[in-house]
This record gives sequence, C-alpha cells and structure tokens, in this order.
Amino acid sequence: MNKWGLRFIKLLGYLVVAAAIAFGVDVYRNNDVPTTVPSELTLKSLAGEPLSIAKMSEAKPVVLYFWATWCPVCPTVSPTVDWLSDDYTVISVALGSGHDKKVSAYLQSNQLDFTTINDDRGQISRLFNVGVTPTILIINNHKVTSATSGFTSPPGILARLWFSKLQN
Repeated sequence: MNKWGLRFIKLLGYLVVAAAIAFGVDVYRNNDVPTTVPSELTLKSLAGEPLSIAKMSEAKPVVLYFWATWCPVCPTVSPTVDWLSDDYTVISVALGSGHDKKVSAYLQSNQLDFTTINDDRGQISRLFNVGVTPTILIINNHKVTSATSGFTSPPGILARLWFSKLQN
C-alpha cells in the first residue's frame, strides 16, 4: 500500500474514533431526555400557531432545536438549523431569551426563519430535561431518536436525521 493509502486509512480511523467519542458524549449529556413525546402535548409558536410535535413527527422526522439569544455557540448552529427548515420540519425553542418581541427581533436581525416557541419560563426545557444550549432532538413517530448538545455540523445533523428514518 502506498503512503497516500496509509494516510487515508489513518484519517478514517481518526474519524471513526472522533464519531465514537461524540456519540458517547451525547449519550452521557442527554441521558435524561425523554424517549417519547406525549401525543397530547401542544405548544404555541411566536406566531400563535398551535404545534403538536408528536403529530408532526408522524409524517417525517422533526428537528427540535433548543437555543438562546445569550448562547455563545448558537450563532454557529442556528444558520444550519434554519437551512434545514427548507426541507425538514424544524421547531425551535428559545430558552430564557426574554419576551416574545425580543425573540422575534433577534430572529429577524439574524435572518432566521424557523418556527419558534418562546420558552421564557423554562417549562418546555424542563419537560424535555434540556439545560444546555444548543441542544437538538430528532423526533420520529413520537420517539426521540437522537439528542445532541453543543456545536453540531450540518453533516452531523443530516446523519442524525438519516439514522432516525432507519430506526422507524
């Protein structure tokens, strides 16, 4: 085998180890996240629209994105999540970010178009046992199939969506 082949195998090994570590960290940080979403849970978007995440997840996976205006990592993840909202159902939850007008102004100034719920009292984050931002849950057919916290790359989210479809 030539030296380029050996370098490729070494790089592939590093990627596998990094993915395994990231998966292990996700499992550890998110072991309190519920495994299912109650079908009777209906939330209200900033636009006043009633949202049933469980019902929405029956058609295709839903990306439930917990973020905050004060989160230092969220500005790097939010554009990817917003991009995903063109092809996937994305519901974002703004944690402790102030009143509705403040959250709406933040979304507008950052050109974020995803559907947003304002969790100014922390009720939704407590329901899902989320205390870290950003956190992304993938919900498919009422089941939480993936949970990750911290920086997540576009390929990482797409892979989680793909695996979610395989689990059903």
